[in-house]
Amino acid sequence: MESLMDKTMVEQEIILRRKLDLLLRTGKILVESAADTNRIVRNMNRVAAYLGLPEENLHIDVTYTMLVVNLSDESHSYSKFQKCEKHGINMTAISEISKLSWRAIEEDYSLDRYEEELEKIKNKKRNYTPYLVAIGAGFACGGFCKLFGSDWVAFLFASIAAFAGFRVRARCIEFGINLYMSITIAALVSTCLAYITTFTGFSGTPYHPLLACALFIVPGVPIINFVDDMIDNYIQVGIVRAVNTVLMVCAMAFGIVMAMRLLAMEDVVIDKKFSELSMVPHDPYYIYAIAAAISAMGFSMIFNIQRRLLWVVAVGGILAVCTRNFVNFELGLGEYPEKSSPEPLSVL
Repeated sequence: MESLMDKTMVEQEIILRRKLDLLLRTGKILVESAADTNRIVRNMNRVAAYLGLPEENLHIDVTYTMLVVNLSDESHSYSKFQKCEKHGINMTAISEISKLSWRAIEEDYSLDRYEEELEKIKNKKRNYTPYLVAIGAGFACGGFCKLFGSDWVAFLFASIAAFAGFRVRARCIEFGINLYMSITIAALVSTCLAYITTFTGFSGTPYHPLLACALFIVPGVPIINFVDDMIDNYIQVGIVRAVNTVLMVCAMAFGIVMAMRLLAMEDVVIDKKFSELSMVPHDPYYIYAIAAAISAMGFSMIFNIQRRLLWVVAVGGILAVCTRNFVNFELGLGEYPEKSSPEPLSVL
């Protein structure tokens, strides 16, 4: 009888540890896909409810590189750790984990079925091939170049420079080069290519690509997650995200400065050209709408947003830019440079 009870306890412990392992694997996908901490904890608590782990006895600790779960009562305590190393941005994975957690509860998944579905999400190929993502990143930067007031030739030059820089960064990471060094090299390559295009004479706005060629490096999602974590009182994780963001921006700036010194760019000339750039629109609204849609869809490809949602993102980008231009310039609520007052824009 005692032997039977011991065997039962061992089996229960094995099942319990498997549940904790599934919980950690769920959290790992969220952490490595750039979910904010509140979302990670919320989804893990939902999965824990499906697994039958009592909330009052469950403790979840999320950091930038480590996940810890502990289940304890008056007589037992079980803890498991999971290291999170490969950080990227995968909005599709975040969405699918959330859907899986709800389905598991509603349909009462078995542990085997839940693990199978979890593995499918983990091993699922990204929605876009690496070169397609690089093309999207290039056009995203080119779209911003157009929003800054460039012509379409400069748009193309910025896109080419950004495409090259994006692929260089990806290859550096594949070769095992440090992330921040990879960012520096990518910014260096993009800026050099953008500067070289200024000598072609094909564009009437030759310096605009220098402003936009490295925008794919700007850590927009990490910045948002940092702010979210600080607001939600996940101070420790928020600080780590903030430091990572600062390091990425510094690495990008260092690469740009290196390019300027390497190519002996004349600081006075460059400063004069950039100070002449105006945010006052020089094209009809539909041109800015096209550029905004291109940029929005390009960055969505970097973030692995589902293909069926690209048009939604494009519409959001169009609404944001057109609203900004209308409020600032048509309603006269924006500030204009003294030397250049905006001319009325044609909506068409």
